[in-house]
Amino acid sequence: MEKKSFDLKNFLMKYVMYLFLVLMCIVLAIASDKFLTPTNLITIIKQISIQSVVAIGMTMIIISGNIDLSVGSIVAFCSVACAMIMNKGLPMIVAIIVAIAAGALFGLITGGVTAKLKLHSFLVTLALMTAIRGMAQTLTNGRPVAGLPDGFGKIASGSIGPIPYLVIYMIVLYAIFMYVMKYTAFGRSIYAVGSNQESARLSGINIEKVKTLVFVLSGALCGIAGVLLTAKVRSGDPTCANAWEMDTIAGAIIGGTSMMGGEGKLGGTIIGLLFVGILANGMVLLGVSAYMQSVIKGLVIFLAVIINSIQKRSQA
Repeated sequence: MEKKSFDLKNFLMKYVMYLFLVLMCIVLAIASDKFLTPTNLITIIKQISIQSVVAIGMTMIIISGNIDLSVGSIVAFCSVACAMIMNKGLPMIVAIIVAIAAGALFGLITGGVTAKLKLHSFLVTLALMTAIRGMAQTLTNGRPVAGLPDGFGKIASGSIGPIPYLVIYMIVLYAIFMYVMKYTAFGRSIYAVGSNQESARLSGINIEKVKTLVFVLSGALCGIAGVLLTAKVRSGDPTCANAWEMDTIAGAIIGGTSMMGGEGKLGGTIIGLLFVGILANGMVLLGVSAYMQSVIKGLVIFLAVIINSIQKRSQA
């Protein structure tokens, strides 16, 4: 049996972003003695934990051949809804359930319109991104909703040993959805729909149902993220989660999810978000201005898209 020779070029092309992540960590460790401290490393993971919940849904949506630009706005609306319900004196559990249900409802609307009317999800979610954010700002007159119960804040501020609750939530949710994507018929149908809709339809897969359900799950995850973010900052803010759609898309792409659909893994997404989180943390430690941070982050995402495209062409 003939052994395959090691192809260095293909190896570097396949793992270039991971190699860049290692290189970045080495450079930051040399440039700042604070980077590799346990406190800073835990801070990085905590900072990406809530975004990572949103990125689960985003990755599933991209694998299905779609995109969602409204996730940040849904998180903000769910945050506001959760805070306002608790301010009305209703139990915490009611506020949490309503927030998650609101996120799922937005996902149902988005997925239903996209699938039933066969519209491009980019256009649908672009419109809803503005509308949903406007709804959150209208409900609060653009001001944060504060005065939440102390017990609610403990949802996000506690820890088990050295591991914060937020990190535990992230690990549990990723474990659940990684299992769903790898071992269930629904997970396999998401890959099938994103890879080739016609083949998926001929295989008996209900395309509309799969697309709609993916958006519903993503919306529910945005609702969970909204609850956690509200608990973390102790208020419901209509301006929160701004540009999260960019960060979660970047995490998915850097992690190897194909923008063409049909390919990607949640394990890669968490690595991609870790890449984004380390980059942001490193720029803060090095004193890079906020404006330049946006430039650098945008260029890195731009580079990731190009690399992703080259990788797919080289595999064709």
